[in-house]
Amino acid sequence: MTKETLTPEELRQELSSATPPLVLDVRRPEDRAAGPEGIPGADWRDPALLEDWAGGVPARAEVALYCARGGSVSRGVQAALAQRGVKARYVEGGLAALLTEPENRP
Repeated sequence: MTKETLTPEELRQELSSATPPLVLDVRRPEDRAAGPEGIPGADWRDPALLEDWAGGVPARAEVALYCARGGSVSRGVQAALAQRGVKARYVEGGLAALLTEPENRP
C-alpha cells in the first residue's frame, strides 16, 4: 500500500531532490484568499472542481498536495487522484504545519 501522507520535512527534502514532485495547492478559495501565500511554485487547484482538472494530472506524476490544515480537503483530493492512478500524497498538517517551523518551509 502506498503512503498517503508526507511530513513537512519530507516535502522539503523532496523539493530539493533531482526529481521534485508536482505540488498542488488544494486550499478552498476562501482559505486561499484569507492567506497566507502558498508554497512557491505550487499550482492552485480548486478542490470543488476536482472532476474538471484531475484528468490533466499525469497518471505517472508524483504529486504532493496541501490544503490549509491537512484535513478532509487534502484527504479527499488525494483519494480521488489515487483512484486515477496518480501517486498523490498530502502534507500532514497542511500549509499551517509547513509555516509553523522555519526549517519546514520549502
